[in-house]
Amino acid sequence: MSTITHLPNGTMIKADVIESFNKAVENPTNQYQGGGINWDYVDADLNLDLSAFYSAEYLYECFEVLVDKYFDTAYDRLQVLKTDYLGMEA
Repeated sequence: MSTITHLPNGTMIKADVIESFNKAVENPTNQYQGGGINWDYVDADLNLDLSAFYSAEYLYECFEVLVDKYFDTAYDRLQVLKTDYLGMEA
């Protein structure tokens, strides 16, 4: 999924960072067997993929924003599921 996301200071998060984050989130190795995401592994994968190009500080700032966006998106999708498909109130 390609999105434009910004850091709190207004700087755009680069597309390769978003792509690496999404890939790490979807990686089965980074997911707990009982469900949920091991965010430490996602952070590690992001740094392994991109530390040659970006500073650790920049990658951590991006990671924090992208995790928040991930949960915001998940909440929005849950609301649509509840209202549009299950007939529940949001």
